[in-house]
Amino acid sequence: MALPIDDVYKNPNRGAESPIRVANEVYTAGDTRTGVQTIAFNLPNDERVREAKGSKKVMLKNVIDAKYEAILLPIAERIMLPEHVVRVEREAYFDFVLHHELSHGLGPGKLVIDGRETEVRLELKDLYSALEEAKADVLGMYDIYMLIDKGVLPASKGENLSWTVVPGLFRSARFGPTEAHGLGVVCQFNYLAEKGALSISESGKFAPVEEKWRDAIRDLAHELLMLQANADYDVAAAWVAKYGTIPPSMQRAFDALKDVPVDIRPVFTIKG
Repeated sequence: MALPIDDVYKNPNRGAESPIRVANEVYTAGDTRTGVQTIAFNLPNDERVREAKGSKKVMLKNVIDAKYEAILLPIAERIMLPEHVVRVEREAYFDFVLHHELSHGLGPGKLVIDGRETEVRLELKDLYSALEEAKADVLGMYDIYMLIDKGVLPASKGENLSWTVVPGLFRSARFGPTEAHGLGVVCQFNYLAEKGALSISESGKFAPVEEKWRDAIRDLAHELLMLQANADYDVAAAWVAKYGTIPPSMQRAFDALKDVPVDIRPVFTIKG
């Protein structure tokens, strides 16, 4: 496995079955209808099943397309320069979501700490979901770049990835730092800005710094994987405290996005 951590921390005990399905959403009910609208999922979360069998990834193509058109592009038009907006790409967004879901199945899962068997999610408690979502985002990008380097994917897959991810950070951050995806992307934003991989113009427009982006993604993937591998709650809490506060530059951008919907609300032809 080519994860950016030492072999001793890698988890080879993942099930080999990893089906991917692309479907259109036709109906939802319960929590899935009332909450944030899911664009994809990777289930089950049970580490026993993941180790024995793997996990199934389902991409909801019509929901992904709807959020791209109604939310991601309008955000890009407000927080990026016009010459950069043209690099925000529908296919790059789909690839990012796909590799995000694939990355949920990678990295530490079951652990042995002081002789006892446990799981990352049990040790990191309330911090686990945000760190896991951040890991999936960042490791998904790392995966795409690695597959390009190995000749598995064409170089064109990476050309617009960073430009598409930047407005995506704002899309998810607007869910707020009390929500797992929201807190996860706020941490990413602050880390990338600290490493010089995000630039902010005098007019408040954002852009990836391409010559620093890939190294920052690799380093951030390493840090997030190690937080999971070590599963030290206090260390993870300190990391989240350092990077998990919405900075003024992001808050100012939010103020310019007030007329852009935070999420979509599907209308189904099937009544219920």
